[in-house]
Amino acid sequence: MNIKIAILDKDRNYLERLSGVLQQYDELSVSIFSRKETFEQAMEQNSFQIVLFQPDISENPINFSTGSMPICLCSEETKNRKIYPSVAAIQKYQRISNIYKEILKNYAEYVGEDDLEFFREESTKVISVYSPIGGSGKTTIALAIARKLHEVNKKVLFLSTEQISSSSSCFKVQDEGITRLVETLNGTGNFQLTLKGILKENEMGFLYLEGFRRLVDYDDVNSEEMETVISKIKQCGVCDFMVIDTGSCLDKLTKAVLETSDKIVVVQRNSENADAKMKNFDEQIWTTEHRERMVLVKNFAESNKKNYELQLPVIGVVHSYGSILNNDLLNSIGQENGIYINDLLQ
Repeated sequence: MNIKIAILDKDRNYLERLSGVLQQYDELSVSIFSRKETFEQAMEQNSFQIVLFQPDISENPINFSTGSMPICLCSEETKNRKIYPSVAAIQKYQRISNIYKEILKNYAEYVGEDDLEFFREESTKVISVYSPIGGSGKTTIALAIARKLHEVNKKVLFLSTEQISSSSSCFKVQDEGITRLVETLNGTGNFQLTLKGILKENEMGFLYLEGFRRLVDYDDVNSEEMETVISKIKQCGVCDFMVIDTGSCLDKLTKAVLETSDKIVVVQRNSENADAKMKNFDEQIWTTEHRERMVLVKNFAESNKKNYELQLPVIGVVHSYGSILNNDLLNSIGQENGIYINDLLQ
């Protein structure tokens, strides 16, 4: 995918710094202009899909060519913003990575789904983490797996499909995520650009998407839409592994996630009630049909307690970790406690 973008600004130093960073993104082919006249001459010979411009570059309105999407690049000192009342605006002096994401968000809504090609390769593997037991440590195990995969140089995307995500406390930036991607399926933007515009990076180094922030958002998504979202993320080639933290209720949406997964990591913990739930899960027809893709992590595993024997390959035994900080906990699970990550790489 090659999106031609023209940037107009009187500040040549800023232009060069901005374009130098934006050129590092494979999607963008960047041309810079410090004068309106030079840009208009270039438009006669070139077509630009996006024009990012400082409104004060000219006292007179710029006439953009058909097919170009203009975006104002504004600062607090900008005077001519009112000349372009219907044009979207991006704040000028901020992190360039944020400017990049805002460009993609705006352009995703401007173009149709068929106007840009996907990468079409589905090399991404999906690992879902599930437990029928509430409080099993499922989310912590999912985060530990994501971190461990990242540590062996895999590009990882983490997302939660719980009704109310318990992983959000680990991610500082709260933004639209799965809900926004579902909206694109109904023709409200380009999926690939929308995805790249809303991806965030966690302090541990892997990517993440915001899950459902309200129950109504969860209820509005059906299983077919969820399957399509996961499939399209795979087609976009943004990661090697998708780690999905699912809900404990085996409803239609959770089943849709599990059925699209290459591996299903089942988390088990010790307790009498937990054993009863695990036994019930083990006896379900659905479990039997999908057992070949399941592996087991024994969480809060104590040597003096024998729990229900689920006949699955064990890829991790995590002992009670007590009260420690979250970051230290995730590091501990990846090291001493042992999740055998090589079993997930195969």
